[in-house]
Amino acid sequence: DNAQTSDGAKLSTQWQEIALRGGNRGASADRDLDAMMQLFQSAQRFSERFPLSGAQAFIREISAEIIAGDVITAQGVRPDCVEILTVHAAKGREWDLVAVAGLQEGMWPNLRQRSSLLGAERLVERERHGNLARTELDVIAAGALLEDERRLLHVATTRARHSLFVTCVSYEDDQPSQFFEEITDAILNKSSEELDQYSLPRPITTPALVADLRSALSGEQAQEAASIIKALSDAGIHSADPQSWTGVAQLSTTEPIVDPTKAVPISPSSAENFTECGMKWFLEKSGGTDGDSIAQVLGSAIHAFAALMVQEEGITESILVEKLKNSWNLIDPQEGWVSKGSQDKAIAMISRFMKYHIKHERDVVGVELKFDVTVGKARIIGTVDRLEVDSAGSLFVIDFKTSKDPITYEKVKENLQLKSYQIAVTEGGFKAHHASTTSSGAALVYLGHDIQKISSREQEPIDIGAARTQIEGIAQSMGAAQFVAATNKRCKECPVKSSCPIKVEGRTVIE
Repeated sequence: DNAQTSDGAKLSTQWQEIALRGGNRGASADRDLDAMMQLFQSAQRFSERFPLSGAQAFIREISAEIIAGDVITAQGVRPDCVEILTVHAAKGREWDLVAVAGLQEGMWPNLRQRSSLLGAERLVERERHGNLARTELDVIAAGALLEDERRLLHVATTRARHSLFVTCVSYEDDQPSQFFEEITDAILNKSSEELDQYSLPRPITTPALVADLRSALSGEQAQEAASIIKALSDAGIHSADPQSWTGVAQLSTTEPIVDPTKAVPISPSSAENFTECGMKWFLEKSGGTDGDSIAQVLGSAIHAFAALMVQEEGITESILVEKLKNSWNLIDPQEGWVSKGSQDKAIAMISRFMKYHIKHERDVVGVELKFDVTVGKARIIGTVDRLEVDSAGSLFVIDFKTSKDPITYEKVKENLQLKSYQIAVTEGGFKAHHASTTSSGAALVYLGHDIQKISSREQEPIDIGAARTQIEGIAQSMGAAQFVAATNKRCKECPVKSSCPIKVEGRTVIE
């Protein structure tokens, strides 16, 4: 019982307190405690079998297990109990009463394509139905799935000897399945609107009890509710502590995160991210992201190889490819055909970069050039992948992208990352490398695009005054005390949505 948290508290005590509070976190703490008990039991059995072995041997034994170790203790037998199982597990069996729960549209039938990794089923469908369009094949596949789901439901409903209990929910976005309508129409000759409908009571959990008591604080039983809440709080129930309620506790601070008298540091890429979602930007800036993904590491490697082409003499495409292959295990330590496919894509990126390098019309000033310029309250700090100069002596910034989907031509006109680069040029951010402070534009060059042709999006020379005002406004918002969460198309892949108050996963932040 010596394990401690980062703040020095006993881990067992913390888990016990959380478990007693109930709710989702309580259930998670229960599972953690159960897992530790099982670990101790495994350690005891190991020490009985190998009395002279130490902790390292036990750890190696556990780590090498493919199938969980058997439990020696007797298992209780409960013949009279409710069995909860899948439809497939119920095949060939019968019960007096069967309950089919959750007959919701989108869940049953589930018409989402269950494709194999290589898509072999699509080849089968094309062989069966000829050279049909993909949309037509999708319709055929959906029809086949619907029939499979209907047969599965038939198996479930025919497991009952005497009574069948079918339930669904009709609330906001949750609607009864089309199968529910078929069952009620076929068996009862009624529509779902004619059936008995019930409002479900709150679940019997600690958070639900506290919520009911809080609702009663504004009614006739306010005194009794307050007394019970106090008793729960004194017993260590966190959700019953008024200081934990949203809107009750005072803000820890209302001070901006950057001293108002100082310039706010801002990178070109962060300006674009901040306008998309200020909350995401702040949480990621505060350490809310995991380590670099394979895609990010690959992107850094491609940028390094692109710079090497300019920085060293005698570098050819074959040399870059050889360097990539030799260092691939550092980029992607996995093995197999998936990793090989990623390596082939990386080699194609190098090939596209070489085509751009050979065909570009402007002279190269430098690669991986750092800059640091101040515009009002904004201190723009960053690095350009490549700086070029045209025949008129104007500078042009290139930013290489390893993603495969270019932004639209309309969006590139307002791209804040490229605007920041152009501001850096006009503010003399590259005077150490070239005397010019005139920008002829900037471009995103996509090396990960599937086609062999180089795909790029160019931004024409901008209104520097308007861009300065825009960037300075963003910087001031970055240094403020409040950050707004905004719904956008990238919310599904957001790495910090577990802390986002407008998402279900992060609602516990404010509840």
